[in-house]
Amino acid sequence: MAYRLENLTWDIRKALSLPPGEGLRRLSGRAVRYARRLRNRRRVTHLSDADLLTSMTSPASSLAGLVARRREKVPLVPASLHCAATAGLLRDLAPAAFEPILAAGRAVADGTFDLLGSGPVNLGPNPDWHCDFKSGKRWDRGAYSLEMFHTPDRGHDDKVPWEISRLQHLPTLGMASTLTGDPVFRERAVSHIASFVADNPVYRGINWNCTMDVAIRASQILASEGFLRGAGDERFWGELLKSLLLHARFILDNLESGPVRGNHYVANLAGLFLCGLGLPEFREAPKWREFARVKLFSEMQRQVTEDGLDYEASLSYHAFVTEMFLFPALMESENGGSFCRPYLERLEKMIEAVAILLRPDGTLPQIGDNDDGRFLIFSQYHRPRRDWRPLLALGAYLFRRPQWLRLAGDAWVEGAWVLGEPFLRWRDSLRDLDDCPGFPCHAFPEGGIYQLGAGSIQMVVDAGSVGQRNNGSHAHNDTLAFDLYAFGREVLPDRGTGVYTPDLSLRNRFRSSRAHNVVQVDGEEINPFPEEPFRLIPADSPRVLRWRSSQRYAYLRAEHVGYRRLRAGVLHRRSILMDHLKGTFQIEDRLEGKGRHRFLASFHLAPCWSVTLLEQGWTARSQEAGPTLNFLWRRRPEASRTQVEDDLHSPSYGLTQKARTVRIEWEGDVPCRLRYELTLLR
Repeated sequence: MAYRLENLTWDIRKALSLPPGEGLRRLSGRAVRYARRLRNRRRVTHLSDADLLTSMTSPASSLAGLVARRREKVPLVPASLHCAATAGLLRDLAPAAFEPILAAGRAVADGTFDLLGSGPVNLGPNPDWHCDFKSGKRWDRGAYSLEMFHTPDRGHDDKVPWEISRLQHLPTLGMASTLTGDPVFRERAVSHIASFVADNPVYRGINWNCTMDVAIRASQILASEGFLRGAGDERFWGELLKSLLLHARFILDNLESGPVRGNHYVANLAGLFLCGLGLPEFREAPKWREFARVKLFSEMQRQVTEDGLDYEASLSYHAFVTEMFLFPALMESENGGSFCRPYLERLEKMIEAVAILLRPDGTLPQIGDNDDGRFLIFSQYHRPRRDWRPLLALGAYLFRRPQWLRLAGDAWVEGAWVLGEPFLRWRDSLRDLDDCPGFPCHAFPEGGIYQLGAGSIQMVVDAGSVGQRNNGSHAHNDTLAFDLYAFGREVLPDRGTGVYTPDLSLRNRFRSSRAHNVVQVDGEEINPFPEEPFRLIPADSPRVLRWRSSQRYAYLRAEHVGYRRLRAGVLHRRSILMDHLKGTFQIEDRLEGKGRHRFLASFHLAPCWSVTLLEQGWTARSQEAGPTLNFLWRRRPEASRTQVEDDLHSPSYGLTQKARTVRIEWEGDVPCRLRYELTLLR
């Protein structure tokens, strides 16, 4: 699809909804990208053997000579060359870790994938790389990729072909071949790569539309190389090197570096750095590596707060971006180099944030968007994408933090497969690791996230802005919302994400104020929705008034002014007092301003929880055993009505489940306040 009048109209309307300076920057960014699309139409889309050979630092005399030279070099992931030795050591140390890898390898070799909420789907020996197999939509493989514009709200999802084309299953196939001695697994991996390269010429089709996915794919192929050596012939490896060279050139020529930058740009830079590190034969590689190194540090300073949180107002994206910053530093270290100290210090804070907020099952609260994105996957392809324990295993080794390795649980084997014997020697030197102390109380004041923790109980409160310098690309209307987890179960969770562009009504439903544990005024959103799926118009201006934590108590008081824009404006102030010993939360909501308003307070229960309404509150219980939640009124609004509604919960991208929500409605004058107690019992 070409850039049409309706695209221009959309861009102008979007720009006019922004402050004048920001709108001008957006339109100028569009103009730059339009010029880039025209310029890149002339880019090389195919390389001959001669083109490849003359691109080398030391030209080889033939393709056979180049491939032979490549096979003698250490790959991007040095330990991958010794995966058979790693497997031998793990047979004694972690025998239970093998079967999940083998099961995932068998499924993929059989053509079965489970991505973005699809459930297991058989896609045949080689997937249709241009198809959203969930909806049946297929994109034109010959279309110029930079002029393939998104068509939201039509039921199909371009994330599906992007996701499978990241090729994140390749290491699993290589490891399955190592564990079984069966070459069929490696042959299937080679078949998938060859099929993708042949069916996806550069600048053609949906899989060259998003530079982020190009960068992840190139990085994943390079990270998989050592696990796949010994498979494929000379022609295969020659064509693969051509494709990787074109991948790196595409990334550099199509950086997602507009005026509003986020995780996409970080992925571009991380991928370009790994191409520079993993393809040293090419003359261009030093330029890729050093350009990306400088820009990664710049984006670390720009996109990560001093207390270690990514600035996009999403905890899932925080962990995703942490992976992107981690792997260049980790692979550089494994290849004998190092990033600068300020970069590493900020990266350590990012991983520390994951460790603080992580739950025993490896998940994080779904504050903000979650699209199941991962940067590089090695031995843990079988794990749910929300399980971030493999990240802690790798971070533990880079920074020598034993407690993170303890939090990684059985995912510690990721470190063995990626880092090999040095990781195992370090782990063995630790001997007994201390037990995890439970959830601590911790504040991330710049990121706006506050954790009130006590042992097995965790409440996380979002008191931050919409993020991304007020763009709100991946934020939700969850200002002052809390997410409650206790005794190994979600209790009052964030409702999740649902999907992005396939269904905009579902997208807005899951990011709405009504979908979070907040107080809503007059049916309005805390921050208004613009006519686009990846932005919020900031109105809330949240402010933390007090934060205190002691051995017995934790206390948070914060406010937002998102409803001040109403004709009769309202300020919402929420106070939360946690008693560590009793496991109780005393919560007060003050609504100040003038006039008469309609109010709605929502309490979203996890799936499989039932509710019993009582005269002085309500009680909720998990139908799968576990904790009980008691809600007790301390100060109840006059004429309030409590009811229980059927609702939807999204545990991961593309997946929804039935759940129940308690709604408390009332109408009255402000100022007013309500006060209640939440008690958790085993």
